Order: sequence, then structure tokens, then C-alpha cells
Amino acid sequence: MKNEAVLSKGTSNPAILWLNRYNFFLRFLLEGSLAGIVAGTVGIAFRLVLTEIEIYRNNILIWAHSIPAWGWLILPFLGVLAGGLAGWLTTFAPETAGSGIPHVEAVLMRQQRLVWWRIIPVKFIAGALAIGAGLSLGREGPTVQMGAAAGQAVSKSLMRTKAEELQLIACGAGAGLAAAFNAPLAGVVFVLEELRRNFSPYVLGGALTASIAADLISQKILGPLPTFQVKNLLPLPLTTLPLFVILGVATGVLGASFNRALQGGLELADKLTKVPRWLRAALVAVLAGVVGYFLPEVLGGGHFLVESVLANKVALQVIPLLFIAKFLLTIMSYSAGVPGGIFLPLLVLGTLIGSFIGQISGYLFPSLQGMAPSFAIVSMAAYFVAIVRAPLTGIVLIIEMTGHYQHMLPLLLTCVVAYIVAEALGTLPIYEMLLERDLMKGRSDGEASLSCEDKTTVIEVVVESGSPASGCRVKDLKLPSECLLVSVNRGTREIIPRGSTKLLEGDHLKVIVPEGKAGKVIEEFDKLTRCRVRNRVSSS
Repeated sequence: MKNEAVLSKGTSNPAILWLNRYNFFLRFLLEGSLAGIVAGTVGIAFRLVLTEIEIYRNNILIWAHSIPAWGWLILPFLGVLAGGLAGWLTTFAPETAGSGIPHVEAVLMRQQRLVWWRIIPVKFIAGALAIGAGLSLGREGPTVQMGAAAGQAVSKSLMRTKAEELQLIACGAGAGLAAAFNAPLAGVVFVLEELRRNFSPYVLGGALTASIAADLISQKILGPLPTFQVKNLLPLPLTTLPLFVILGVATGVLGASFNRALQGGLELADKLTKVPRWLRAALVAVLAGVVGYFLPEVLGGGHFLVESVLANKVALQVIPLLFIAKFLLTIMSYSAGVPGGIFLPLLVLGTLIGSFIGQISGYLFPSLQGMAPSFAIVSMAAYFVAIVRAPLTGIVLIIEMTGHYQHMLPLLLTCVVAYIVAEALGTLPIYEMLLERDLMKGRSDGEASLSCEDKTTVIEVVVESGSPASGCRVKDLKLPSECLLVSVNRGTREIIPRGSTKLLEGDHLKVIVPEGKAGKVIEEFDKLTRCRVRNRVSSS
């Protein structure tokens, strides 16, 4: 990082060099903690507001059912107001539309801007209105994006370099996920696996301290209990493993279907150029209100529906109806272009799939009766993996959210099968698909360069297994002309690269680039250092 280089400049004493790096690392950990505190505070406030709104909406539904003649109109009427206002507010910060996670990834790739003072208020208010109106959206997307904005706010207030700012943005994003689900380890893994794809000490240490700080606030205000409280889970015998292979295939197929359906919904929404965003959101909110009058379980994120499924209180014959309604409402809600995530809705869909297969298994094999909640927990993680393709994040997230890890073997098996099936079907991971859409729209809109040409910055990339750069010599790589490869970190060794230096998987490359061309250079290095198996499958 630039500051580290500045600190060590002018000295060749190994002890002083080590001390400078150690002091910088400690300072960065403190800054990560500060970013976590701010991100956690914003995230917990958002959770509390959503909880109050959901209670208020449920009370309105109870009152509406007491007026059979016209009570079904009450929620659609309120939805028009809340959904329309959410869509209107989003026009002041278009980057807050949808989950926000693809926007954070684009910012970390230096492809898009992040304006923290604009994102936090718009995402907070519009997200609360949209989810409160009954749109099938989750809280995690807003908390991740607002957490990233909080990380930038900390960096700006401390006047840090661009490289440090990006690290703190990633730390804040992980803290936002930790605050959303009381899952600090999942927040760390999410940063490492999805956002940065980089296990450097700065990324790991900063994400860890930020997530711990955010979770401390979460537990202080909301308590130490997991998000979903599951009791009396029955042990799963090894004879059930074939059933979990079937569950993995089902979640893989349905996960790929979700990704395709969401892509289709967004493409359809793009064609409705004459329909303003606020009107699209209002119309979807009306539909959600009508559906919610008869099926209130599918409104909002779906937290209480998950708890009902995990308590084995949802009948087998109702599950297909709930799944179809939740699936379609989630696609339409996200396509409306208002703030809201998809983590929680897809976890709801995963529990319904698992409960359905678990209950059928109980009818076919009487010894498995009562095990549907275990199937639902495993299915939550598998469906997440099939859609997001972040297996470590999915597994750790579900373990932390439920507080149970005794089903580790079927959990791992089902997630692996779901991942393989989803990859074989040729669909892109959901956030990769959304990121590509955002970048293409940005290019078509003619976005300006994000930085000045006369300034330089340092970027870090990791050589993945199976990538074109793995096993290749530096002189044989077609590196972008606008960059300078200055070091290769291999474990604890730092190598000054020469033309004959062979790059290996896991190498961390430090590259100096002009700030104005950082996005383009990162895109070129992405083609060289990341495994492109998924792209080959998709093109075939």
C-alpha cells in the first residue's frame, strides 16, 4: 500500500522496516474497527426500523381482515404511497437501486463512484419504505452498501489514500453484513471470497476487526442469540446422504432458474423506458399488497416465514404456493429498481425447498419424520451457493444464523452438488451478472473517468488456479502498457519480478497504475489472473 511504501522509504534497516510496517498495520486495524462501528450503527438502526415497520404492517393486515368488503384495498393503497416515494427517492442516487453489492464491487474495481453522504440517507429511507411496503427484498444489500459508504466516510475524515479508502470500503461492507445477520465470521468471509478475492493481511485483518466491532454493537442492542432460533434438531443418519444429493440437484436447478428469471425481469424493466421508476415501484407495491392480503408470509424479507418453516409449522401442500408467490414477487420487486437485497428472500426460498423434500422424505421413510427442519437448514445454504456461488460465505452464514453446525457433512455435500449443477447449467453468479449489467449500462451512458491521469495508485490482484497467468512467466504475459508490476508476494516472501519470474497460483501482485486508468487495468488483469472456466461454460 502507498502509505506503507512511504513509511519505509529511505531506510534499508530490516528492523526499522518491520517496525514501520507493523505500526501501519496496527493503525489500519484501528481504522477498520472505526469503520465497523459506524457501519454497525447504521446497519442496526436499519434493522430496528424495518422491525417496527413490519410490526406496523402486520397490525394493519389484522385490521384489514376485519373489514371483508374493502379491507384488501388498504395495503395496496399504502403500498402505492411508500413504493412510489421509494422509487422517487432513488432517482437522487441511482446507484442505491437494487442490492448495492454489485455497486460496491464496481467501486472496488475502480469502475464506479461511491458518494457516502448521498448513499446512506437515500438507501436507508428508500430501502425502509420499499421493504415496509411489502416488496420481497432483504435488508442485507442495503446494510452492505451503507457499510461500504461508512467505510469511505471514515477514510475521508482521516484523509487516507485511495488504496486505504478501498480497503476501508471493503471492511465497512463486511461489517454491514455482520450487522444484518449477527454473523461476524460470514462478514469476513464475504469480503475475502466475494468482494476482494484477496487474503492479504490488510484485507483479512481489517475485515475481521470491522466485523467484530459491528457485531459487538449488534449483540449489545439486539442480544447474542442467532438470527433464527432453531430448537431440537434431530440427528441425520448417513443413510440420508442420497436424499441430500437430490436436494443439491434441486437447489442447483432452481438456483440457476432464479438467476435467469432475475436477469429476464431486469431486461424487461429496461425496455419500459417510458415508465418512470417511481411508477414501476408503485405498481409492484400494489401487487404485493393484494398478494399479501391473502399470503402475508411472502411480504418483505420473509424472516417470520423462515422461522415458521424451521419450526416445522408449514404444511406440505402450502409450500409450492408459497414458493411460487415468493419467487415471482422477489423477481418483480428487484426489477422495480428500488433499494433492497436478495439474501433473505433467497434464504426463504431455500428453506421452502428443503422443507418440501424433507417432508416428502418423512412420508416415504417413516424413520425420517420430523427431520424437515434439518433439510430446510441445509437447503438454505445450498440455494444460496447455487445463486451466489460463494460456498464458504453461504456455509458460514447459515451456521451463524442458526447456531447449529452438527449437520456439517450433509451441508457440505449438498452445497457442492448445488454448486456443480448451477455451474453446469451455464448461469453466471448473481452478483457477477448484476455487476456486468451495471458496467455495461455505465459505458452506454458515457460515464466520465473517475480519477486524474497524472496521479498513480497501487492495485493488488491475486493469481487464481487455472487462470492464464498461473504458471506463466512475466515476459510472456500481455500486460497492459499503462501499468508497472513492482512486486510479487508469495507467502511470506516478497519477490521483485523479472521477465523470467514464473507466476504461481496464490501469488499477490502489486501493480502501479495511473488513477484514471485503474479501472481499465483491473479489468485487463481480471482476464489474466482469474479462472475463466465459468465463461467457457457459459459460451458453450
